[in-house]
Amino acid sequence: MNLTIIYEDKDILVCFKPAGVPTQTASLTIQDVVSMVKSYLVKKEGKASSYLGLVHRLDQPVSGLLVLAKNKKAASLTITKKQYYALCMGTPVEKEGELRHYLWKNPKTSMAEVVDEKNAGNKTEVKESVLTYQTEEERNEIQEKSVSLLKVSLKTGRFHQIRAQFSAIGHPLLGDLKYGTEDSKQLSTEMGIKMVALCAAYLKIIHPVTKKEMEFQLKEELLPAWATIIRKER
Repeated sequence: MNLTIIYEDKDILVCFKPAGVPTQTASLTIQDVVSMVKSYLVKKEGKASSYLGLVHRLDQPVSGLLVLAKNKKAASLTITKKQYYALCMGTPVEKEGELRHYLWKNPKTSMAEVVDEKNAGNKTEVKESVLTYQTEEERNEIQEKSVSLLKVSLKTGRFHQIRAQFSAIGHPLLGDLKYGTEDSKQLSTEMGIKMVALCAAYLKIIHPVTKKEMEFQLKEELLPAWATIIRKER
């Protein structure tokens, strides 16, 4: 599998992570993005890099933009905006809005669970999770079941946040076996969506060395098939 580099300088590297490829794994038999970048840098520089750090992660089923630091100073990089495209089942009542939940990572299931605000103090590691969304397009698919293409901006970066929050309001993402319903899983199968319909398509960062603001937008040819109806305008 070829590595797609979006941007690179002496401090940072921005690449595209395909759906299904882990960001990083301890397994020696599974190829991940970090090992791919390390191999790329060895070939380019003729020696193994002394440092390569993850600035953030993407879930294995999720595709999109990923930033890595090439030195320890660059690891302080600030991401000021993350924007995703998602395809959910049904149509949210509000075409755009904010979702705010308290999420808790259940160690037994490795899933994010919504906790009632009044009971949030009864569990450890409960974190407030906030995102905003806009409905880009709605359409009917197989058997007149509706799906909605969403533009999602994270205000907090929590474990499985987008997947858990949209599932909590009754609009699970297609292709999501963990947070989906039987209906959404069936529709995903009928539509041929095998991975979570979520793609990290836009990042705004503050460069750790130059302190300049930089923006990265995923090119349309790298968007997953379910997202090809998205126009270039954000």
